[in-house]
Amino acid sequence: MAQHILINNSEFKGFQKIYNCICKNFENGLFYARSSLKYEEIKDERYKDSSEESVFVTYRSINGQREIFEVHFDTNENQVTQVYLVK
Repeated sequence: MAQHILINNSEFKGFQKIYNCICKNFENGLFYARSSLKYEEIKDERYKDSSEESVFVTYRSINGQREIFEVHFDTNENQVTQVYLVK
């Protein structure tokens, strides 16, 4: 079972940089994320916290190690709600 670590309010500067970058990418809404090669949408409903949410996976490097991040985007409010590091 994968462990999900919330990075929204992390004190680690690397996580804050990734979180801010992801939020900036999603400022234009779902169009950017769905058309970008950086994000892959997860269609499975089990990953969603609510029905108004879209979930994406992205990969970023931290200290030379590739990590997986799960991005939860609220389609009603048009903003990122949660970003998790998946271990």
